[in-house]
Amino acid sequence: MRDSAPDDAARRLVEEARPVLGAEGFSDERIDELAHAFVNDHIGKDSAEFVNWARAEGPFGLDPEEGF
Repeated sequence: MRDSAPDDAARRLVEEARPVLGAEGFSDERIDELAHAFVNDHIGKDSAEFVNWARAEGPFGLDPEEGF
């Protein structure tokens, strides 16, 4: 059975941070991606820390299909 705690924690971060990060130009997909990375990489679980970390990561991820 899969532990849903990380998914639940990421979902909570998304819900709390989406209004702030969305207003700053982050797409829903990018917020989801960052929230899962934040939780899965054990960076933290606090929404204020997440928002600050997400801002540092930026609103645009590297898309491997874009040929970077």
